Order: sequence, then C-alpha cells, then structure tokens
Amino acid sequence: MAYPRLFPLENFRPEFCQIVSNHIRHHLNPVECEQLLALAQNSLSYAPSIRFSAFDSIEGRVRHLTSMEQISPLEILSAPGFYQRLQIIGQIQEQPVCYFMGSGIYQWSIAADADSLIFWLTHPAYPPGWPTEESELPSPPLDQVQNEFILT
Repeated sequence: MAYPRLFPLENFRPEFCQIVSNHIRHHLNPVECEQLLALAQNSLSYAPSIRFSAFDSIEGRVRHLTSMEQISPLEILSAPGFYQRLQIIGQIQEQPVCYFMGSGIYQWSIAADADSLIFWLTHPAYPPGWPTEESELPSPPLDQVQNEFILT
C-alpha cells in the first residue's frame, strides 16, 4: 500500500508535539519522567556524535527532538514487550497517538504500516527495552497485531 513518505508527516508535527507535551506534563508519572530524563542525560548515546542537550521546557525538548522516521507502528508493536506497553494518549486524523509505558517512546502515523512521527524522552540514549541491533527487531506479526490494534 502506498502512503505519503516522510514529508507529509511534517504537517502533523505541531499537533503531535502538543499531545506529547501535554501527556508528559499532566499524565506521565513524575518518577517515570525523571528516570527517563536521567537515562537520557547519563547513558551512552546511540550515536557517538550526539550528546544530551538540556532544554528550557518539555515543550522545547519535544519540539526539537521529534523526528520523522521510517518505522511503522506495526514495527514498534512487534518489538518484544512493546505491545503490552501500549497506551493511546490522543488522536490525530482518527489515528492513535501512542505512548509505550516505561520506554519514553511516543509515536503517531497516518497508517499502521507507514512511516511515523516519533519522540524518545530518553534521546540520545536508547529507550529501556529497545532492541539495539537491527537483527533484534522481528518482522511484524501482521495477522496478530493488525487484528488486535487496527489502524485504518
């Protein structure tokens, strides 16, 4: 199925950032938030050239570090343990904005198998439980995940 690639996602970035910032400020457990930010600041970066940056606000952090990625919701949901962490925190264009509890990962896409907007509260460190090798990401179990978590 053909979906718009990365560029059209930029149109939804402000709304995504607002939903994510609101969730962090008003709904995320403060202890979880502190632990994830400490991980961001004190853990090794996933890329040696990237270092932790402090921001004046959560909104600034979310706005600056939200990216458009070639990873679909189905791919994240198929990573070991991530389906069980799923929490829907809002909607954009009738598609869920997802938070994966305990990981600091926020994601939204126009379709289950399309590229997505993503924010890691732990940036530049890998989120807790994230597979660090490409080979550790299994192929999405499309029949199971699509039946249980349908995005149109």
